[in-house]
Amino acid sequence: MFPTSRSHRWRHCASLCALLFSIAACSPSAPHAHAATQANPAEPAEPDPVAVTVFTDEVQLFMEFPRLLPGLEARFLAHLTVLADGAPVRSGQLRLELTPSTGPAVVFEALQPKRDGLFIPVGAMTSPGSYQARIVVASEQVNATIPLAPIEVYPDLDAAFAAAAAENQPDPVNAVPFLLEQQWKIGMQMRPLQRRSLIKRLQVPGEIQVPNHARAEVGAPLAGRLLPTESGDLPRLGDRVEKDQILAYLEQPLSTSDAAQLAANHDGHAVHDMELRLRDFDLLAKEMEAEQDLQQAQARLRFARQSLQRMDGLRAKDLGTVAEQELARRDVQLGEQEQLGAEARIASFAKMRRQLNDLREEHEAERLHGEEDLHSLHPLRAPIAGEIVRVDHVIGEHVDAQDPVYGIADLSTLWLVAHVSEFDLATLGLQPGALAECAAFPQRRFDILADPGVGGLGGRLAHFSRLVDETTRSVALRYEFSGGEIGFCDGMFADVFLQTSQAVDAVALMEESIVMDNGRAVAFVVLSGETLQKRVLELGIRDGGWVEVLSGLEAGERVVTRGAYLVKLAAASPASFGEGHVH
Repeated sequence: MFPTSRSHRWRHCASLCALLFSIAACSPSAPHAHAATQANPAEPAEPDPVAVTVFTDEVQLFMEFPRLLPGLEARFLAHLTVLADGAPVRSGQLRLELTPSTGPAVVFEALQPKRDGLFIPVGAMTSPGSYQARIVVASEQVNATIPLAPIEVYPDLDAAFAAAAAENQPDPVNAVPFLLEQQWKIGMQMRPLQRRSLIKRLQVPGEIQVPNHARAEVGAPLAGRLLPTESGDLPRLGDRVEKDQILAYLEQPLSTSDAAQLAANHDGHAVHDMELRLRDFDLLAKEMEAEQDLQQAQARLRFARQSLQRMDGLRAKDLGTVAEQELARRDVQLGEQEQLGAEARIASFAKMRRQLNDLREEHEAERLHGEEDLHSLHPLRAPIAGEIVRVDHVIGEHVDAQDPVYGIADLSTLWLVAHVSEFDLATLGLQPGALAECAAFPQRRFDILADPGVGGLGGRLAHFSRLVDETTRSVALRYEFSGGEIGFCDGMFADVFLQTSQAVDAVALMEESIVMDNGRAVAFVVLSGETLQKRVLELGIRDGGWVEVLSGLEAGERVVTRGAYLVKLAAASPASFGEGHVH
């Protein structure tokens, strides 16, 4: 709560206070007051009213009321402002609670605002004394309980005059009266000054680049025709490739001698292939004949075994001869040998079949190898992992030796290159911090070195060049960071802000609070609800919309932010902002 001060616009209560004074002057108990008035007509007819200003986190209260005397009705003019947007409280109810040291609280209520931002609870106190006070506001815009300093109810008019005289102070220097109605009209906002660390920065041009070690060119080692891989396609723009991945083939064109040799090789391979086919047919016939011999041998062996079984049965009954039995046993042995011979021939033919197949495979391999040697297919491999960012040729196109075919870039790691004039190098440290702004990301500022957990890019100073560019007379600083998720592009321009000095725990003011007045930087401090003060400032470091205040303001003082320029105009020409308010 700000201290009580003399209000220059308390016109609405003048008649009430004059009435109070006349009653007190005519009373037998107050002859000295009447005598004082008669003796010095310049003395005020009523004591100065009380004006209090209280801020909470959500609302500003500016309240005016007359010095309270027992039994006399008083009007409490409570002005309420929402701090978030500078608007008046336009609806709701207000309750003023006055609590004595003993006994119940006295409550005065205003069930609705008289007009936007103004509530007028009315009531009379019955007993003098000091009362604890608070205001309770319930509105769609804000719900708040506002504690007040103790409010005094004076026993008589003399005590009220004495308290007003003790509290009377001269008007502050450079005071600017600014009615709340005017503040609400322009949406004026204010905020208390705080201490913060500020960094002075040097603005230099820069650009985003893919580091040298993160880009690669795939060129043609020799002239030839561009052919796809086994997949049938060439890599496309934006495709992700891995290191050593085959991207395409180059087919070297044939000379006249190579073409003749290729034709001769084709003829020779055709003759060889015909011989292999003839051998294959001959072997197939022999395999079929051997299979038939095996089936016949197996049939004769089954018959011989049946005959031997029958003779063994007859001999057991003494019906056959020994010679017949031996003859049947010999037939079985001959049948077994004939079957074994047929199986051996079949196994031999199977071995020949495998050998013939091996010859055919070797012949085919030699044919393909010979064609590859003549066609000279050379693979083009990716030297790094990354993204295809350039494709210079299409399938089947002739490519000259040393021509570029693909461009590859690993965009997961980027450089911010800042160009610092040689005349500014002395202001930088060895590891200067850096902020970057890009036209592609308006209203965003990237802290290159800060940790990603606090909104930074987690980068590092990769290289501080010691070579001065002969044309621009500048030195390059390269910051390396990971920017794949943000969408930075190679070659993108940036404004870079390099750290040169730092102010720790400085009184900081927002830039919008500063206006120029006759070449001097000034700001307006809120002394009370309708009284501001112009302060001349000495400024220091500017950093991201904040300015260091070297003198003119103290931490904790509440300063006008939005609407400061209009306050300046009001200070220069108060009449242009209208007359005072009347309640």
